[in-house]
Amino acid sequence: MIFFKPKKLLYFPGCLVTSVMPEIAKNYEHIFHHFLNLNVFKISENICCGAVAYFNGYTKDFEALKEKTKEIFEMSTVKNIVTNSPACFWTLGKHYGFKVQHVSQFLSAYKAKLPILYDEEISYYDSPNLMIYDEPRAILEAIGLKIIELERNREDTVICGAEGGMIQNIPLLANKLAKPIFNMCKTKKLVVADPLAYYHLKNNAPPGIKVFELGELFKI
Repeated sequence: MIFFKPKKLLYFPGCLVTSVMPEIAKNYEHIFHHFLNLNVFKISENICCGAVAYFNGYTKDFEALKEKTKEIFEMSTVKNIVTNSPACFWTLGKHYGFKVQHVSQFLSAYKAKLPILYDEEISYYDSPNLMIYDEPRAILEAIGLKIIELERNREDTVICGAEGGMIQNIPLLANKLAKPIFNMCKTKKLVVADPLAYYHLKNNAPPGIKVFELGELFKI
C-alpha cells in the first residue's frame, strides 16, 4: 500500500487526459509551477473517478470503483482538489464529497499573477459539461485576449457532440453537431476548458480555425 506525503493541493487530470492527452496535464503543471510557483501534488497512478460509469447507468460498477478510488485519494491526505475535467469536477464534488475546483476556478483566483501573453482576439466555447462561465473568461482576459463571443454562449450554449457518449456510440451525429460551433466562430482561434470537448472539436475543426484547450495557451 502506497502512502502519500501531505500536500495542500492535489491536481487530478482525470483518466481521459492521463491516457489520451497527457500534454494537457503537463500544461497545467507548468502553469502551477512556472507561473504561480505552487508545489502541487499529483497522484502518479492512473485512477478513474467513475463518471463515465455513472453517466451511463452502471451504478453498481460506479460504487465499486468509487470505493477503491476514494481510498487512494484519502491516502494522499489532500483535502483540496483541482481538476481540468468537468466530469471529474462534478463527480468528485457531488458523489465523493470532496472539496474540488475546476482548474478555471482555481486559476482565476490567481489572475493577477498571470502574465500578458497575447494581444489578439479569440472565441470561447462554453461546454455544457462545465457550466462555469465567468472564470474561464477572466483567465483569457488576464493573459491579454479579447473574447469575441459565439452567438450561442454561456447558459444558451449548444452541445458540440462530445456529450453523453455520442463520440463512441453515434460518431456521425457527434461530428455533425460540432459544425454549428465553428459556423458561429468569428475568429481563427477557439478555446474550450473541457478536454473531451477539446478532443472532439479539434478533430472536427475546419481549415482556418485552430482549437485550444485552456491550459495550452500558456505554452508560449
